[in-house]
Amino acid sequence: MYYSYRYSRERQDIIVAVLGLTLAFFIVIVRSSRVFSAAVAALALGESLLITLTAFLLHEMSHRYFARSYGGIAYFRLWPLGLVLALVTSVIGIIFAAPGAVNIGGIYRRDQVGKVALAGPGANIAMSVVFLMAYLLAGHAGIVSPILQELSELNAWFALFNMIPVPPLDGQKVLSWDIRAFGATLAIALILFLILIV
Repeated sequence: MYYSYRYSRERQDIIVAVLGLTLAFFIVIVRSSRVFSAAVAALALGESLLITLTAFLLHEMSHRYFARSYGGIAYFRLWPLGLVLALVTSVIGIIFAAPGAVNIGGIYRRDQVGKVALAGPGANIAMSVVFLMAYLLAGHAGIVSPILQELSELNAWFALFNMIPVPPLDGQKVLSWDIRAFGATLAIALILFLILIV
């Protein structure tokens, strides 16, 4: 049973973060396109939204779900500066993808802290595998295949980056809890990422 504490602006913060980060990814994808058309824009928008929902939002909501399942206080809060940085950096072809995060309180046991931290990269790994399987099933033809590959690659990258054992990233909390869980998760994320970029 989790605390009933609610951050009154959480839903609004989530919507703003998702829309802003989707726009940032859209800018990067469109900039990398050789041609621009309504069809390209529609595909770029769809891909950008899927990246944001799976690589970012699902990651954060996984932290939130597991924290609350342990009786903790957990809510998403927008970081306006992070959102501005995401939009500004997207113009030069990279993204500082940190428009907000789940704030967590009331959890003190090391194993619970570690499992809550692991939930985010774990969700990214799961989505990377799902998109990789879809990519393999779709074959190498058509416009969908490269999008599936990019979705898988970016989810693997989000998992890999977040497993760096440096505060405030998830890897530090996972390593403090269980070195085996840390090593296994890091290895899986790295293998997935290398498979997708080679």
